Amino acid sequence: MDVILGGTGHVGRAVTETLLAAGHEVTVVSRRGASSTLARSFSTVALDVTDTSALQAVFQKARRVFVLNPPAAVSGNTDVEERRTVRSILAALHGICLEKLVVQSTYGAQPGEHCGDLGVLYELEQGVLRLDVPTCIVRAAYYMSNWAGLLKEVKVTGVMKMLLPSAQAFPMVAPEDVGHFAGQMLLSNEGQGGIYNIEGPKAYTPTEVADVFTNLLGRSVQAQSVPQDEWYATYLANGFSAEAARSYATMTGLFVHQHYELPIDPHRGPTDLETCLRRFLQGR
Repeated sequence: MDVILGGTGHVGRAVTETLLAAGHEVTVVSRRGASSTLARSFSTVALDVTDTSALQAVFQKARRVFVLNPPAAVSGNTDVEERRTVRSILAALHGICLEKLVVQSTYGAQPGEHCGDLGVLYELEQGVLRLDVPTCIVRAAYYMSNWAGLLKEVKVTGVMKMLLPSAQAFPMVAPEDVGHFAGQMLLSNEGQGGIYNIEGPKAYTPTEVADVFTNLLGRSVQAQSVPQDEWYATYLANGFSAEAARSYATMTGLFVHQHYELPIDPHRGPTDLETCLRRFLQGR
């Protein structure tokens, strides 16, 4: 069977769809199990990924594994909690014989403490590359779905507040495209030890994102950037702990100032921003 760790979100669901369409037996692992609205059924296992022995028991039955490190609650210390789950996953994978392992990562993954996903997922990348398993890493651009969280406020106010500079273009990708690509990599015999990058058809500025909201909502929407010296306070005001706010503000700075190399020839997902956000607007 194929095991999907993190199969209840948009990326994991698309991975599951891809494997089921190929006729594979799939087991989805999540904290609370998973329900299926897919045409084909799959098995579910509910467990905490910090339960290393239970997770390893699931991996021992697998032929292929997809790993997405679960996000920690932003009310706690996300850096500590997410590194704890990374280390449990790596320990559970140690000594497991697999046909293929695919790991979900992000643009800008790099060594460092208190820099959000960039440091956490770099640790995961380095750990899986030391395993004696055919492995590929999928690094994704900024998720288009991140903007969907602003829909409710934008409908009311007509103002799209964000931390990114309004005129700077950023590579973005629909999470479903990431999942389908990762699923295809899991099915492929290629990609041992490789890093594969994926983004959407084009980059967007936040001003262009506001234009998409204008088209979708039928009202004028303006982009409003929060200055960098207010990022930390903004995260705190949105329920982040002091540690998480620090980590996310650092990650945002690295992302905005592009302290990493952009890929030269990434895979291009087909979904544009308006198509992606329309799905969320329709209550998908």
